[in-house]
Amino acid sequence: MNTHFRTGMVVLITLLLAAALVASVSAAEERGVVRSDASEEQLKLINELYGKDITVLEYMEKVHPEHLAGIPDSIKKDMAGQKMNWWGKEPAPGQERAGREVQTDRATVSVSATGYTADWRTIHFSGTCTAYGLSSPPWYIYVEAFLINRDTGQTADSTSASGQNIWSVTASKDKYYPANGRYYVHAWGYIPTPYYAEDFDETGVFSFP
Repeated sequence: MNTHFRTGMVVLITLLLAAALVASVSAAEERGVVRSDASEEQLKLINELYGKDITVLEYMEKVHPEHLAGIPDSIKKDMAGQKMNWWGKEPAPGQERAGREVQTDRATVSVSATGYTADWRTIHFSGTCTAYGLSSPPWYIYVEAFLINRDTGQTADSTSASGQNIWSVTASKDKYYPANGRYYVHAWGYIPTPYYAEDFDETGVFSFP
C-alpha cells in the first residue's frame, strides 16, 4: 500500500466521521420538533378565522392539528384558557394584549420576526420563540410566522414549528413567486405550561419585487 493511498484513506475516513457527527448533531437538534408550512386549506382557515373570538386551542385544533399530536389534555387545557390575540386588532374588554410589555415574573417568551425580499422571485420570512425564567426547558413551545399582504390584509403564507423540552424553536420559509405588493411578517409564539406566556413581533413593511 503506497503512501498516497494511505493518506487518501485517512482523509476519506476523517471526512466520513465528520459528516456522521454533523448528521448526529442535526438529528439531536430536530428531535421532538415539528415543522409545518401552511397548505392552501390552512391559509384559507387562517384568513377566515382572523379576528374571531376563539381560544388558542380552537385555533390550533382548526388550523394546526399537526402540532397537537401527542400533546396531553393538561397542556391543551392551558391553551383553551387563552384567547387568540390577532394582529392589528384591539383586545377584547378584559383581555390583555400579548407582547413584550406583557410578561410574568415566573416565565416568559421572546419572539422575533424577520422578512425581506431575497431576490427577484423570493421572499424569506421567519419567526423564533425563546423561553426564559424556567429552571428547565418548557415541555412545549410554539412559534408561527405569518407573511401578510399589507395591501389586502390577507395572510399570503405561514410557517410554524413546535418543540418539546427545548428552549427555542424557529420556523422559516422561502416564499417563491408571491404576488407583487407590500408585505410584512407577524411572528407569534407561546409556551402553555407551567405558566402560559406569549409574545409577538412584527417587521416593517417591505415591497416585492
